[in-house]
Amino acid sequence: MTEYILVGGGGFARELYDWFTPSLTASGSRFIGYLDDGSAPMQAYGHTLPQLGRIVDYRPNPAHRLVMAVGSPAGKQKITGILGTQQFASLIHPTAWVSASACIETGAVIGVFADISANATVRQFATVNGYSSVGHDAELGPYATLSGYVDLTGNSKVGTASFIGSGARLLPHVHVGERCTVGAGSIVVRSTQNDVTMYAPPARRL
Repeated sequence: MTEYILVGGGGFARELYDWFTPSLTASGSRFIGYLDDGSAPMQAYGHTLPQLGRIVDYRPNPAHRLVMAVGSPAGKQKITGILGTQQFASLIHPTAWVSASACIETGAVIGVFADISANATVRQFATVNGYSSVGHDAELGPYATLSGYVDLTGNSKVGTASFIGSGARLLPHVHVGERCTVGAGSIVVRSTQNDVTMYAPPARRL
Protein backbone atom coordinates (compact mmCIF):
# COMPACT_ATOMS: atom_id res chain seq x y z
CA MET A 1 0.00 0.00 0.00
CA THR A 2 1.33 3.41 -0.96
CA GLU A 3 0.72 6.22 1.51
CA TYR A 4 0.32 9.65 -0.08
CA ILE A 5 0.59 13.04 1.60
CA LEU A 6 -0.93 16.15 0.06
CA VAL A 7 1.41 19.14 0.20
CA GLY A 8 -0.96 22.06 0.62
CA GLY A 9 -4.30 22.34 2.37
CA GLY A 10 -6.25 24.85 0.29
CA GLY A 11 -9.02 24.49 -2.25
CA PHE A 12 -6.93 22.60 -4.77
CA ALA A 13 -5.90 20.08 -2.10
CA ARG A 14 -9.57 19.41 -1.34
CA GLU A 15 -10.21 18.88 -5.05
CA LEU A 16 -7.33 16.44 -5.39
CA TYR A 17 -8.50 14.53 -2.34
CA ASP A 18 -11.99 14.14 -3.79
CA TRP A 19 -10.75 13.31 -7.30
CA PHE A 20 -8.18 10.70 -6.39
CA THR A 21 -9.46 9.02 -3.22
CA PRO A 22 -11.72 6.48 -5.03
CA SER A 23 -8.99 5.29 -7.41
CA LEU A 24 -6.32 5.20 -4.69
CA THR A 25 -8.62 3.21 -2.44
CA ALA A 26 -9.39 0.78 -5.25
CA SER A 27 -5.65 0.18 -5.73
CA GLY A 28 -5.05 -0.32 -2.01
CA SER A 29 -3.43 3.09 -1.47
CA ARG A 30 -4.61 6.15 0.42
CA PHE A 31 -4.01 9.73 1.50
CA ILE A 32 -2.83 9.70 5.11
CA GLY A 33 -2.82 13.46 5.65
CA TYR A 34 -1.60 16.81 4.40
CA LEU A 35 1.09 19.38 5.09
CA ASP A 36 0.31 23.07 5.30
CA ASP A 37 1.78 26.05 7.11
CA GLY A 38 -1.70 27.27 8.07
CA SER A 39 -3.80 26.19 11.03
CA ALA A 40 -5.90 23.16 9.96
CA PRO A 41 -7.27 24.75 6.74
CA MET A 42 -8.99 21.57 5.54
CA GLN A 43 -10.67 21.02 8.88
CA ALA A 44 -12.32 24.41 8.49
CA TYR A 45 -14.35 22.80 5.66
CA GLY A 46 -15.25 19.73 7.68
CA HIS A 47 -12.49 17.49 6.32
CA THR A 48 -11.32 14.67 8.56
CA LEU A 49 -7.98 14.21 6.76
CA PRO A 50 -5.40 15.07 9.43
CA GLN A 51 -2.88 17.86 9.14
CA LEU A 52 0.50 16.21 9.68
CA GLY A 53 2.36 19.43 10.35
CA ARG A 54 3.90 22.37 8.57
CA ILE A 55 5.67 22.01 5.26
CA VAL A 56 8.91 23.33 6.71
CA ASP A 57 8.88 20.72 9.49
CA TYR A 58 8.38 17.61 7.35
CA ARG A 59 11.18 15.06 7.48
CA PRO A 60 11.57 12.60 4.58
CA ASN A 61 10.08 9.15 5.07
CA PRO A 62 10.69 6.52 2.38
CA ALA A 63 7.25 5.04 3.06
CA HIS A 64 5.52 8.20 1.88
CA ARG A 65 4.91 9.76 -1.53
CA LEU A 66 4.20 13.48 -1.67
CA VAL A 67 1.61 15.04 -3.99
CA MET A 68 1.85 18.69 -5.02
CA ALA A 69 -1.53 20.13 -4.03
CA VAL A 70 -0.75 23.81 -4.71
CA GLY A 71 -1.81 25.60 -7.89
CA SER A 72 0.41 28.67 -7.62
CA PRO A 73 3.57 28.25 -9.72
CA ALA A 74 5.60 30.35 -7.29
CA GLY A 75 4.21 28.32 -4.39
CA LYS A 76 5.23 25.06 -6.06
CA GLN A 77 8.76 26.33 -6.61
CA LYS A 78 9.02 27.45 -3.00
CA ILE A 79 7.84 24.06 -1.73
CA THR A 80 10.31 22.05 -3.78
CA GLY A 81 13.02 24.42 -2.58
CA ILE A 82 12.16 23.30 0.97
CA LEU A 83 11.33 19.62 0.46
CA GLY A 84 13.35 18.78 -2.63
CA THR A 85 11.82 16.73 -5.43
CA GLN A 86 12.72 13.11 -4.70
CA GLN A 87 9.64 12.03 -2.74
CA PHE A 88 7.04 13.55 -5.03
CA ALA A 89 4.79 11.35 -7.14
CA SER A 90 2.95 12.17 -10.34
CA LEU A 91 -0.80 11.55 -10.20
CA ILE A 92 -2.89 10.95 -13.32
CA HIS A 93 -6.64 10.63 -12.84
CA PRO A 94 -8.20 7.46 -14.32
CA THR A 95 -10.61 9.54 -16.42
CA ALA A 96 -7.76 11.47 -18.09
CA TRP A 97 -6.61 10.39 -21.53
CA VAL A 98 -2.83 10.33 -21.95
CA SER A 99 -1.25 9.35 -25.25
CA ALA A 100 1.30 6.55 -25.19
CA SER A 101 3.72 8.99 -26.86
CA ALA A 102 3.22 11.75 -24.28
CA CYS A 103 5.81 12.53 -21.58
CA ILE A 104 4.71 13.20 -17.98
CA GLU A 105 7.52 14.22 -15.63
CA THR A 106 7.96 13.94 -11.86
CA GLY A 107 5.50 15.75 -9.61
CA ALA A 108 2.95 16.51 -12.33
CA VAL A 109 -0.77 16.31 -11.57
CA ILE A 110 -3.27 15.45 -14.35
CA GLY A 111 -6.88 16.06 -13.32
CA VAL A 112 -10.27 14.64 -14.23
CA PHE A 113 -11.08 14.29 -17.94
CA ALA A 114 -7.84 16.00 -18.99
CA ASP A 115 -6.43 15.21 -22.44
CA ILE A 116 -2.68 14.86 -23.02
CA SER A 117 -2.25 14.28 -26.73
CA ALA A 118 0.34 12.76 -29.06
CA ASN A 119 3.95 13.69 -28.27
CA ALA A 120 2.82 16.30 -25.73
CA THR A 121 5.10 17.04 -22.75
CA VAL A 122 4.05 17.92 -19.21
CA ARG A 123 7.18 18.97 -17.33
CA GLN A 124 8.00 18.47 -13.66
CA PHE A 125 5.47 19.85 -11.17
CA ALA A 126 3.19 21.14 -13.91
CA THR A 127 -0.53 20.98 -13.17
CA VAL A 128 -3.27 20.16 -15.68
CA ASN A 129 -6.60 20.88 -14.05
CA GLY A 130 -9.86 19.16 -14.87
CA TYR A 131 -11.13 19.16 -18.47
CA SER A 132 -8.00 20.88 -19.80
CA SER A 133 -6.04 19.66 -22.80
CA VAL A 134 -2.42 19.69 -23.96
CA GLY A 135 -2.49 19.22 -27.72
CA HIS A 136 -0.17 17.26 -29.95
CA ASP A 137 3.49 18.31 -29.69
CA ALA A 138 2.59 20.98 -27.11
CA GLU A 139 4.64 21.55 -23.97
CA LEU A 140 3.62 22.66 -20.49
CA GLY A 141 6.72 23.93 -18.72
CA PRO A 142 8.02 23.12 -15.23
CA TYR A 143 5.84 24.40 -12.38
CA ALA A 144 3.29 25.84 -14.82
CA THR A 145 -0.43 25.54 -14.07
CA LEU A 146 -3.42 25.11 -16.36
CA SER A 147 -6.71 25.96 -14.68
CA GLY A 148 -9.89 24.14 -15.69
CA TYR A 149 -11.05 23.98 -19.33
CA VAL A 150 -7.83 25.38 -20.79
CA ASP A 151 -6.87 24.38 -24.35
CA LEU A 152 -3.23 24.27 -25.41
CA THR A 153 -3.51 23.54 -29.12
CA GLY A 154 -0.95 21.76 -31.27
CA ASN A 155 2.69 22.84 -30.99
CA SER A 156 1.93 25.53 -28.42
CA LYS A 157 4.17 26.00 -25.41
CA VAL A 158 3.81 27.41 -21.90
CA GLY A 159 7.03 28.45 -20.17
CA THR A 160 8.30 27.72 -16.68
CA ALA A 161 6.09 28.86 -13.77
CA SER A 162 3.38 30.44 -15.93
CA PHE A 163 -0.28 30.39 -14.93
CA ILE A 164 -3.13 29.97 -17.44
CA GLY A 165 -6.60 30.94 -16.19
CA SER A 166 -9.85 29.02 -16.65
CA GLY A 167 -11.15 28.69 -20.19
CA ALA A 168 -8.11 30.27 -21.83
CA ARG A 169 -6.75 29.02 -25.16
CA LEU A 170 -3.39 29.14 -26.93
CA LEU A 171 -3.58 28.97 -30.72
CA PRO A 172 -1.27 26.57 -32.60
CA HIS A 173 2.48 27.33 -32.45
CA VAL A 174 1.97 30.14 -29.92
CA HIS A 175 4.56 30.24 -27.13
CA VAL A 176 3.92 31.90 -23.75
CA GLY A 177 7.09 32.86 -21.92
CA GLU A 178 8.22 32.14 -18.39
CA ARG A 179 6.38 33.50 -15.31
CA CYS A 180 3.49 34.77 -17.41
CA THR A 181 -0.17 35.04 -16.41
CA VAL A 182 -2.98 34.50 -18.91
CA GLY A 183 -6.36 35.56 -17.58
CA ALA A 184 -9.52 33.48 -17.66
CA GLY A 185 -11.19 33.28 -21.06
CA SER A 186 -8.26 34.81 -22.94
CA ILE A 187 -7.29 33.64 -26.42
CA VAL A 188 -3.55 34.00 -27.01
CA VAL A 189 -2.93 34.54 -30.73
CA ARG A 190 0.77 35.44 -30.73
CA SER A 191 3.85 34.44 -28.76
CA THR A 192 4.94 36.46 -25.73
CA GLN A 193 8.11 37.37 -23.86
CA ASN A 194 8.74 36.40 -20.24
CA ASP A 195 6.95 38.06 -17.29
CA VAL A 196 3.89 39.18 -19.27
CA THR A 197 0.30 39.40 -17.97
CA MET A 198 -2.57 39.08 -20.47
CA TYR A 199 -6.30 39.42 -19.85
CA ALA A 200 -9.28 39.26 -22.19
CA PRO A 201 -11.79 42.14 -22.02
CA PRO A 202 -14.20 41.54 -19.12
CA ALA A 203 -17.88 40.90 -19.69
CA ARG A 204 -19.95 44.06 -20.15
CA ARG A 205 -23.61 44.73 -19.54
CA LEU A 206 -25.54 45.14 -22.78
